[in-house]
Amino acid sequence: MSRGPLVLGDLGHSLFRLSRARATSRAVGFDVKEVLYPGFEGRPEAESFDAFMESVEMQVDVYRLSHSRPLIYATGFGALVLLALRARAKVPDLPSVVQGAVPWETVRRRGGDRDAGAALRERMRDAAHQESFTRAHLHSPLDADERRSFFSGYASCDAIPALWDWLDAGWLASLEGALAARPPAVDDVRVWICGEDDLVAEDEHDAAVRALGAEWPVERAETWGHFPYLDDPGPWVGALQAMGV
Repeated sequence: MSRGPLVLGDLGHSLFRLSRARATSRAVGFDVKEVLYPGFEGRPEAESFDAFMESVEMQVDVYRLSHSRPLIYATGFGALVLLALRARAKVPDLPSVVQGAVPWETVRRRGGDRDAGAALRERMRDAAHQESFTRAHLHSPLDADERRSFFSGYASCDAIPALWDWLDAGWLASLEGALAARPPAVDDVRVWICGEDDLVAEDEHDAAVRALGAEWPVERAETWGHFPYLDDPGPWVGALQAMGV
């Protein structure tokens, strides 16, 4: 059977983001897989969040059956997808890592606004914003082709407005209730906090664990930024190896 984690990526996730980590991981005997979300990178959009999740569930189930030591690695929006998977109880709970935090407060305050999602996508298409984003949040230089590939994830993510519309405070309340009805659904999750991550505030983590009544062990990587698998994939791959993937 295969080895390696399955990544639930963030909004605007592009296949390029894990290319360096994938090359590094193959050199030590495992691979990094990722869920291909509907509406990302030119794929057809889902008609509803239920349809979106059905596509994710199918991919997770295939991964689980083909990997000897399955592990889910979730970042940003992917952490919400992870909790939605567990709440739906259609996919067996799997050992999981949340990088940074579940963006609980962000969704509670700003979710439900399709126009805000569209504005985010447009902002990430702007060359000047891309330059400032790169300088602030990517710690490893990207050449022109790599930068184009990175930001194409946002430019071609037609799902962003719909996801901002679907995920709001009401959705969070429904998720919280579904998870509370199945207490084991929030077990076997650990959190990796990246010390140089300027995109995720640690109070997001605090809000999520309070809402869920979760007790998740936290590990800190003080020198990692928001994209450790891209900035310097060696230590990131090593940390996954240490978990026995």
